[in-house]
Amino acid sequence: MKNYYFKKVKALAMIFFMCFGTTLIAQNFELQLLHYAEVDGNEESALDAVDEFSALVDFMSTSHPDNAAAYNIAETDADQDTRISMAQINLQITEIFSGQSGTDLTEDWFEILNAGDVAWVSGVDDDLYYDDESADATTADLVQGITDIQPGERVIVLITDNTAGDVDAFNLVWSEVVDLTGIEIGFTDGSGLGGGVDAVTLWQGDPMTTDPIATGSYPDTATNDGQSYDLELAEFSSVGNSSFAVETLALGGSASDVPNIGSPGNVPPAAPNLVITEIFSGQEGDDLTADWFVIYNAGTVAWTFGLNDNLYYDDESADASAADLIQGISVIPPGGYAIVLITDNTGGEVNTFITVWSEVLDFTGVEVGYSDGAGLGGGGDAVNIWSGDPTLSMPIGTASYPDTAANDGQTYDVQLSAFSTVGNANNAVATNALGGDLMDVPNIGSPGNAIATGTSVEVEFTEVYNSVMENEGSITLTVSISETPTTDVTVNLDVMVGGTAVEGTDFTLASAQTLAFLSGSTDSQTITIPVLDNTEDGSDLYFMVNLQNPVGVLIGSESEFSVYILDDDTVVPTENTSVLDANYLTSYLVDESGTAEITAYDPTSQRLFVTNSSSIEILDFSDPSNISSISSISLPANTGGVQSVAVSNGMFAAAISANPSTDPGFVMFSDTDGNNQAIVTVGALPDMIAFTPDGTKLLSANEGEPNSDYSIDPEGSISIIDVTGGLAGIDQSDVTTLNFNAFDSQLATLLADGVRIFGPSATVSQDLEPEYIAVSDDNLMAYVALQENNALATLDLTTNTIVSVSSFGLKDHSMVNNSLDTSDETDFVFNASWPIYGMYMPDAIDYFNVSGTSYIITANEGDAREYNGFEEERKLGDSDYVLDPTIFSDADILAIDTNLGDIGITNASGNTDGDAEYEEIHVFGGRSFSIFNASTGNIVSDSGNDFEVITAAHPTYGAIFNASSSNNSFKNRSDNKGPEPEGVLVKEIDGSYYAFILLERVGGVMIYDVTVPSAPVFLQYLNSRDAVAGGTEGGDLGPEGIVFVDKNDSPTGTALLVVSNEVSATLSIYSLDNVTLGLEEYNYNKNFSMFPNPANTKVNLSKADDYKLYDFSGRMVKQVKNSSFINVEGLAPGIYIVNNSKGLSKKLLVK
Repeated sequence: MKNYYFKKVKALAMIFFMCFGTTLIAQNFELQLLHYAEVDGNEESALDAVDEFSALVDFMSTSHPDNAAAYNIAETDADQDTRISMAQINLQITEIFSGQSGTDLTEDWFEILNAGDVAWVSGVDDDLYYDDESADATTADLVQGITDIQPGERVIVLITDNTAGDVDAFNLVWSEVVDLTGIEIGFTDGSGLGGGVDAVTLWQGDPMTTDPIATGSYPDTATNDGQSYDLELAEFSSVGNSSFAVETLALGGSASDVPNIGSPGNVPPAAPNLVITEIFSGQEGDDLTADWFVIYNAGTVAWTFGLNDNLYYDDESADASAADLIQGISVIPPGGYAIVLITDNTGGEVNTFITVWSEVLDFTGVEVGYSDGAGLGGGGDAVNIWSGDPTLSMPIGTASYPDTAANDGQTYDVQLSAFSTVGNANNAVATNALGGDLMDVPNIGSPGNAIATGTSVEVEFTEVYNSVMENEGSITLTVSISETPTTDVTVNLDVMVGGTAVEGTDFTLASAQTLAFLSGSTDSQTITIPVLDNTEDGSDLYFMVNLQNPVGVLIGSESEFSVYILDDDTVVPTENTSVLDANYLTSYLVDESGTAEITAYDPTSQRLFVTNSSSIEILDFSDPSNISSISSISLPANTGGVQSVAVSNGMFAAAISANPSTDPGFVMFSDTDGNNQAIVTVGALPDMIAFTPDGTKLLSANEGEPNSDYSIDPEGSISIIDVTGGLAGIDQSDVTTLNFNAFDSQLATLLADGVRIFGPSATVSQDLEPEYIAVSDDNLMAYVALQENNALATLDLTTNTIVSVSSFGLKDHSMVNNSLDTSDETDFVFNASWPIYGMYMPDAIDYFNVSGTSYIITANEGDAREYNGFEEERKLGDSDYVLDPTIFSDADILAIDTNLGDIGITNASGNTDGDAEYEEIHVFGGRSFSIFNASTGNIVSDSGNDFEVITAAHPTYGAIFNASSSNNSFKNRSDNKGPEPEGVLVKEIDGSYYAFILLERVGGVMIYDVTVPSAPVFLQYLNSRDAVAGGTEGGDLGPEGIVFVDKNDSPTGTALLVVSNEVSATLSIYSLDNVTLGLEEYNYNKNFSMFPNPANTKVNLSKADDYKLYDFSGRMVKQVKNSSFINVEGLAPGIYIVNNSKGLSKKLLVK
C-alpha cells in the first residue's frame, strides 16, 4: 500500500512542482501521505513514503529550473514553455462599497471577479466565506445566494442577512441605471464595513482550516461619500470611468441629496447618453430662425420616442415645474444628433429652420423638433434637459454659453467651448440667408454636425457580401472613402445583431474596430476577420457587420457587409451504381413545336402514349433506341387540352379539360389504336387519372381551379369510373363524382390541422384542389394530393367515400439537415439553415407497402396561387407582409436579398395569432421527397437537403446548380423552390423498393432505395440536359412525368425509365442495366393474363398473341390471331380453357 500511495501522490507532486515550485506545497503533500496512512491503518508504510517523498522534494528543488527559488526571478522563456498550465479558479475582490453618511441607499457590498479559467460552482466547489479586515476565521460568515461564478464573470455580495429584502432593494436602486441581467447578487451576514479604512477578506473552504484566497482594502471615504472603491483602478469610482461607473437616480445621505456612484458588475451603459453640444440664442434685430440647441447621443443605444422616457427642456433656471416637453423627434441613434427649436411651432418655425439651413447643410438623418419653453438670452444662459418627468428626476444634460454680444449670429459650440466659426472642427458654415437689423448678418453654426451641402465625404464597403470557406482562416473587408478628407476621419466597424455565425465560435471580432482615414488621402482601409474552422458537418453560416459612429465623415449607402462562411465538412451522399446501374440510353423528340408532359406505357402493344399540347401521340416503343411515331389522337372539339393519360389491359384513357376549364371536364377512353372512343363527363379540370391495380376502375383528380379573376371557383372533386364492362360498355352511368361538401362545415377543424383553406370567399369544397392520385395495392383505398392545400385526401374505394382530409404539415428549415439555398443574388452555393418553414405541397405521390405497412411517398414541389384576382406570394419587406418584431428582431437582416429577401413566401399562412403580423415564415415546397405512413399520416422520413447538396457537388451539374428548365443560369431557382421535385414513383425490384424522383427545374431523376422507409439511401442521380453555365439550355428540359417499364414488360428484357420532359418536348430513356431477364424469367414472360374473368361478352388479354378457346370437353370453340381479346358473346355459360401460342393455358369462366 505504501508504494500505491507514494506513486499516486508522487504523480500529483510532479505536476505541482512544475507549476508552483517545491517549497510551496511540500508540507501539504507530506500531510496527505499521513492521511492515507490513517485510512490504510499502516503508519509505518506512510512514514517510509514520507522519507521517499522528501527525497523527491530535494531532487525537484535542485534539478528543475522552475523551483521555488527561481520561480519569480530567474525563469527563462524556455522554462515558461515547459511549465504545465493548470486550469484554476481565481477569485478577486474588485470593488467595495462601505455605505454613506446618513441614510444608506443599500447595504454595504463588494464585488467578486473570477479571473481564472475555471468556474466556481456552488455545491461542487468549496463554499465561500467573508469577514472584514479582522480576517477572523472564527467569525467568518457563509456567502449565500450565488450559484456559480464563471470565468470572467462578476457577482455582487451584500453584507446583510437579507431578512428585510436587501437584495431586492439593491436591485431596485441600481437597475434604474445599470442592466443587472445575468449578474448574481448574494449576501453574507458578516461584519459591516467602516467608513474609515477597512477591508474585505474571502475564503474558499472552511476558514478554520484554510487561508484567505482574496482580500481587498480601501482608504478613508470621508471625502468620497457615496462612492465605491474600485480596486482594479485603485481609486474611488467616478461617473464614466473605465469600469463604466454610473450614479444612481435615487439619493441618500443626511439630506437625501447624495447618489451612490459605482460600477456593480462593470456593466457598460445600456441607456442613451444625451448631451448638449451646441446652442443658438438668436441675433440682434430680425432672427432668421427661432433659438435652438443640439442634442447628441454619446451612448451606445438609441433614444426612441415611445420606448424611452420623454425629453423636457428648460433654460438656466432649471425649473422642473416649468420644463416643457420636447416634441417632433422620433429617434436619436447612437452617435446621432437632433436639433430642438425653442418655439411652439405654430408659425412653421421648424420648416423655416430647415429652409434656411438646408441651403448649406445636408440634414439627412438629423431630426428637427421643438419645445415651447423659455427663450434663451443673449447675455448668457443655459440649456437643461430631462429624461422623464422633470419633477421626479434631475436633468440628464446641461450646458451654458457666455455673452453673445461680440459674436452676433454665431452659435456656441459646447464641444469646442467656443463660438462657431466657419470651417471649425465641427465643419461650421454660414447661412446664405441674412438677418439682423440691416439684414446683413448670417447665422454661423454646425447644427447636427451636418456635412456642408455638395461637399459630403462618405465611407462605405466596396462590396456588400462575400463568402469564405471555413478552413481558409480569415476574410478581408475593404472600406473606401469617396472624397479626400480635409481632416482625419474615422468610422467604427462592428458586428450586427442577427446572423447564424457565433462570435468566438465561428469567427473572431470581439469588439468594434476603428478605421481611420487620414487627411489628404483617399486610400481605402481594410480589416481582416479571423474565421474559425471545425470538423462538423453543419449548415453554412453568416454574420453581418456595419459601419457606425462616423466622425467627420458620412456613411454611404453600402453600410452593411454580409460574411457567408461555407462549411468545408459537408457530407455529400455517395453514389452507388452497383445496385441498379441506371444509365442514360437515348432521347426522343415528340414534337418540336409541342410538349411532352405525361406518358403511359402499354406492354401488350409496346406503345407509349404521350400528352402533347393539343393531341395525344402514340409511339412505337418496340425498339427503345429507335422510337417512332405511329399516330396522333386528336382531342374532341371545343376542349381545353389533355392533362393526363393512363392505360390498362388494352384500354387507353385521357383526361381532357373543358373550354373554359372551369366547366366540367372529360375522360376519353379508346383502344390502344385510339379507336372505339367513349367519352364521359367528370369534374372541372381533370388533372390526373389512374387505373386501380386490378383494372376495374379509373380515378380522376379534378382540380377545379378558379378562373383568372377568381370570379368562378368550381369545386374540386374526384371521379370514380367503373370500367368492368369493358370499353364498349362505358357510359356516363359508370361515373361517380365525389365532392367535398361534407367538409364545408369542418373549416375550423381543417384550419387548426394546418390544411390551407384561403381562396377569396371560397368554401372548403371550392378551395380543395385534387392534384394527383395513388391507389393501394389491394385496390381498397386511394390517396389524393391536394397540392395548394398542402393536404392529403383519403378515399375508401369499397364505399366510394372521402373519409378524411389531413395536412402534410411543415418542414422546419432551421434544422441543419433541412438547410437550403435561398437567394439567386450570390455567385456561390450557401446551403444554410433559416427560421422558415416549408409547406410540402407535393405534386406527384405514390403508394407502396413494405412488410404490411402502407406508405405514401411525395415529391414536394410547392405551388403558389397566382391569379389576376388573387395572389398569395410575397417577399420579405413587402408593405402588406410584416414580421412580428418580438420573434424576428432581425427582420431587416433577413430581408436582405442575399439572405431571405428574394425567396417566395405565402401571406396565406404563418400569422398564428390573427393580428397584423406574421409569427412564422412559410415558403413553397420542401425541396425533397417525403414518406408518410398512409394509415396515420405521420411523416416517416424526409430527404432533407439531399437534392441541393448532391446537385451542388455534382461534377457536371454543379455548374448549373438550381438552374431553371428554361435557362442555364447558376442558382436561378434558389429563391423559388430550388430543384422543385415534380414526379415520383416507387417500384419493387427483386424484393427491394426503389423510389425515382424527378427534379423539374435542374432536371434529371434521383434514385433512392426505400426498402427501409425510415432511412432511404441515395443511389444515383441521372440527367440528360446540357450543363454549360450561362450557355443556351438544351437537351432534356423540364421533366414532368415518369413511367417504369418492368423487365418483364420491356422490349429489351431490361427494366427502363421513360421520363417525359415538358419544356423540351422530349422523352428521356434510361436503362436499369442490373435489372434484366434471366432464362427462367424469360420463360415466365411467356405468361399472359385475362380480364375480366368471369366474362360475358369479351375477355381482354394482356398480350397480343394467337389464342385458342376450348370448352371443358376439349372442343375448340374459338380461335383468334394476333389479338388482345376474345369475343365470348353467345357462348354457353361454363368453364373454358384459353391457350396461347407459347403453350400456356388458363381457365376462363363465361357467365
